[in-house]
Amino acid sequence: MFHRLFGLLMLGAVLALPASAGQGGVALVLSGGGARGVAHIGVLKVMEQMRIPVDCVVGTSMGAIVAAAYAAGVPLDEMERQVRAADWDAIFANTVARDQQPFREKQDASRNRSAVSLGYGNGRVLLPHSAIAGQELDRFLQRLIGSADALTNFDSLALPFRAMATDLETGGLVVLDDGPLWRAMRASMAVPGVFLPIEREGRLLVDGGLVLNLPVDQGRRLCGTRVIAVNLGTPPMARDRLQSATDIVLQAINLALEQNVAQQLAQLGPDDALVQVDLGTITSMDFDRVLDTLPLGEAAAQQAAADLARFSVDAESFAAWQRQRELRWRVPEPVIREVVVDGLRYVSPDAMAARLRGLKGEPLDRVALETQIDDLYSGGDFERLRYSLVRDGAVADLHIEAAEKSWGPTFLRFGGGLSADFEGDGAVGLYAGVSRRWLNRWGARLDADIQLGTTNRFRSELYQPLGRNAAWFVAPSIELQTRALPVYNDGNKLADYKVRERTLGLDLGYEVGAWGELRMGLRRGTQRAEVLAGQALYPAVDLHTGWLEASATLDRLDSPFFPRRGYAARLRVERHQERFGSDQDYTLTALNGSAALSYHEHSAQFGVLVSGSLDRDLPAVARTLLGGPFLLSGYRYGELTADQVFLLRGAYYRRISKLPDSLGRGVYMGATYEWASLRAYASADADAGVYRSLSLFVGADTVLGPLYLGAGVSPEVNDLRFFLQFGQPY
Repeated sequence: MFHRLFGLLMLGAVLALPASAGQGGVALVLSGGGARGVAHIGVLKVMEQMRIPVDCVVGTSMGAIVAAAYAAGVPLDEMERQVRAADWDAIFANTVARDQQPFREKQDASRNRSAVSLGYGNGRVLLPHSAIAGQELDRFLQRLIGSADALTNFDSLALPFRAMATDLETGGLVVLDDGPLWRAMRASMAVPGVFLPIEREGRLLVDGGLVLNLPVDQGRRLCGTRVIAVNLGTPPMARDRLQSATDIVLQAINLALEQNVAQQLAQLGPDDALVQVDLGTITSMDFDRVLDTLPLGEAAAQQAAADLARFSVDAESFAAWQRQRELRWRVPEPVIREVVVDGLRYVSPDAMAARLRGLKGEPLDRVALETQIDDLYSGGDFERLRYSLVRDGAVADLHIEAAEKSWGPTFLRFGGGLSADFEGDGAVGLYAGVSRRWLNRWGARLDADIQLGTTNRFRSELYQPLGRNAAWFVAPSIELQTRALPVYNDGNKLADYKVRERTLGLDLGYEVGAWGELRMGLRRGTQRAEVLAGQALYPAVDLHTGWLEASATLDRLDSPFFPRRGYAARLRVERHQERFGSDQDYTLTALNGSAALSYHEHSAQFGVLVSGSLDRDLPAVARTLLGGPFLLSGYRYGELTADQVFLLRGAYYRRISKLPDSLGRGVYMGATYEWASLRAYASADADAGVYRSLSLFVGADTVLGPLYLGAGVSPEVNDLRFFLQFGQPY
């Protein structure tokens, strides 16, 4: 018994000793470098092959992320697996995936009404604090280390760890040694202007590389009389890479980093080792090339093998050290004692509590919790939503950090567009809107929109959910509209009619998650139509209008303009009748649908438009107008009109170039084919027959909306028509 106890005590003492006992501790120091920082994993793989243990790890920026994961005991193969599986585009996107966006936000985007979004408060326009909020990055960091625990000291990790950050207010160095590990990782790489700063104890923290990108002195202070430093370098980008404001900010930071790195390299002595990684043309923002950095990190460590060899230990000692490192400090998931939400200003606490359901009193289910947080974040009210655990034995308090958008809850939206056919015809629409969210604890929202151009419109709607987080809602609205309708005959424009409409509406609706909506409501108003220019082909009319409207909308496209996958459809039925207050009697039905699929860079989109009356002549203002880009592209806007329309369209497009994130998604080349059957009843002035069009175009998916430059031709006209469209003018 005594011998067994003595042996266990001796084994514990051996495991507690530094791996290089008798020669002083060994500190591993990992530099920052953005996307280049993944090369650290390649260096660590070679160090483990050479059986090199270390006693502590310090890092900056991306070096802090790798260092924290290593200190937490994450095996290198697991670390590499997560890096390879990561969707880096999503991690560094400044918006959530369209599948997760609220339905109303998607509808605004599809009409290009939110190309520019700002905030308003305290009598001034407010801007976001950064280009990237970092919600997905936070999630990636938590998954990488496998924990959200708030630690009292990072010395309790498998390897003592420190992360470097910079105090944004004073410019001083901040050494992070406690709290949630992911928060320290996140603060250390919060590049100013790119990522949101992290608040800690009243200070705003940003990327530690601004002060100390290769923290040799901090590693020596923590545990090491000897240091293994891995420097990735941050060479300036060539002039042709400086294509955006983000690129310029990073260039300025890189120039500053090289100065403090040189000072730290000068502190290395003959007993230390330096691994200098040459990453060639890979820059700190080339996250689409992170996997290319792994072999370069391995190659650099192999070149430094002679210097690293003196840190090697025998196989048995290294195996004992590795077992000790990979004894993950995580314990079984705790039972949640309390759920504490911090930081709410305008979002209803009751609504938050109702959404964070099923947590208190139950063992933590991380998947369920993260799903609930994703749902809350996708609502558009928060800059970020993070969580951490404060343990007390087998129970823990769950803390939700809810950082609402600092530029909310009043938002300004701008958009619109223009269209021209190079023959003097076109359309223009400039859009501006204001939205005020959380008018009450049930989440009421007031929208007021104005559009000026070919169509002048003012519309306001109050969206009132019928309960906390309720899917049912009521929506009273008012709309004032003046639109110009062209009148053609055999391709010749004869007149423009001006139609003035005033409408009051009340809808009852049901929101189907983030992808659909059902509505039914009544409309009452007036309508006046008169000639604006040209021949008076129709008499002036002054009518009362009233109708019952039902609609169903579905939107699961991944992009509103150049989708690669998904489908969308909208069905609308209007019943105009005397009992609803209408001077006219007719039924109007419209179905517009599309679906997209892709293979590599090739995409195809198919669409259908069915609209009009099934059995009767329609008023001129209710007929469907065709012509213009992708609605029979060989014709001018409004050149064709009919009581009944059945149109099929197909499009092929291929991305030929990627745009910088600050400008958009990409540049495309493509072609469309459209076929339509038009029918008129008693309308002698309506078009009837079969019409076809073929078009070729170059397009760009920009942050301000879609841009198309193309040419369309119709066999029925045999006349080439060029078109330019930017945004959505109609």
